[in-house]
Amino acid sequence: MAKEGSVAPKERINIKYVPATGDQQEEVELPLKMVIMGDFKGHPEDTPIEERQTVSVDKNTFSSVMAESDLSLSASVPNLMVDEEGVDLPVNLSFRSLSDFTPDSIANQVPELKQLIELREALVALKGPLGNIPAFRTRMQDLLSSQESREKLLAELQLVGGGDEAASEAEPAPKAEPAPKKDK
Repeated sequence: MAKEGSVAPKERINIKYVPATGDQQEEVELPLKMVIMGDFKGHPEDTPIEERQTVSVDKNTFSSVMAESDLSLSASVPNLMVDEEGVDLPVNLSFRSLSDFTPDSIANQVPELKQLIELREALVALKGPLGNIPAFRTRMQDLLSSQESREKLLAELQLVGGGDEAASEAEPAPKAEPAPKKDK
């Protein structure tokens, strides 16, 4: 007994061809195949259209086709990070995979936004040790307990604070007193 319906998977579109010539009754099922032409790269091609090769795109080749296509976008967008109106921010984005379309990836490709992300990460990293104040205080006391670590910390602060001026104004760090132990 013949099975009725399509023999192709449901996700594929097939066309049934019914001949209208004479007394032919046989239906032929044809797969739908498309050729799509367009400017998907966003930049002109050097190769003439007659010499271009077709590119087969399916779920297995999609990533490699995107990487080889060298997709990019150059645009100017309003700069909302400054108070002045009418200031534009040049944006040059490149897309080599689908993950390049995520907000984090796009922000990392714009230098001004990347700096803000790095600042946010630094603030989050700084907040980590300060979130647990007793542990932070204990760590600071450990650092300040020895003369060598105090001098090293003072030298680091002088590098950040401006060099020789900070050294002449800086007083020696007081010796840290151990924190009182709490009884439970």
